[in-house]
Amino acid sequence: MLKRLFTPLTLVNQLALIVLLATIIGVAGMAISARLVNGVQGSAHAINKAGSLRMQSYRLLAAIPLNENDQNWWRT
Repeated sequence: MLKRLFTPLTLVNQLALIVLLATIIGVAGMAISARLVNGVQGSAHAINKAGSLRMQSYRLLAAIPLNENDQNWWRT
């Protein structure tokens, strides 16, 4: 039986081993990407919220009438 382990594999067995290894690598890659997606999912919401808050601040600033005396407020 030990002698059988050290004999070269047949072509069919080599191809089966290659397909098996490729499948394992593919499944591992999908598992890693699924885990990354779950970890990053809340970040998109936070980025969108920050962007909407920034746009609201721009709208508020645009709604305030400014004159020459108010220029020192928005330069700093």
